[in-house]
Amino acid sequence: MLKGKKIIYWTYAFWIFVYAIVFLSIGLTIGKTLERYMPKLDEKKHRILTLLEIYLQIGLVAVSTYIMREYVEAVFKTFFKIEKKPGRFSALIIAPTLFSQMPTLMSKLQHIWKI
Repeated sequence: MLKGKKIIYWTYAFWIFVYAIVFLSIGLTIGKTLERYMPKLDEKKHRILTLLEIYLQIGLVAVSTYIMREYVEAVFKTFFKIEKKPGRFSALIIAPTLFSQMPTLMSKLQHIWKI
């Protein structure tokens, strides 16, 4: 406590922990699925087409993340009394998890931008 104010809310921290585990599990599945179905890098393909594939994949990641957060939040709040929005902090785990499962996307980014 700092001057009588509570700083850490342990119940809230618990829900952040739980959401992070759920987001990790779902995020791995989404990332693997996108990696499986998105086209692989073809260096002979026109760069604009590769760029469009990158944009499509990034857009799918964003929409999937949004849908996942909303559904997880709705399901958990249906069964448990959860104060605040722990998914807001737990969402930090989503992007690295998704992108770790998509080496083809990283290859396309490196190919286009010569990273």
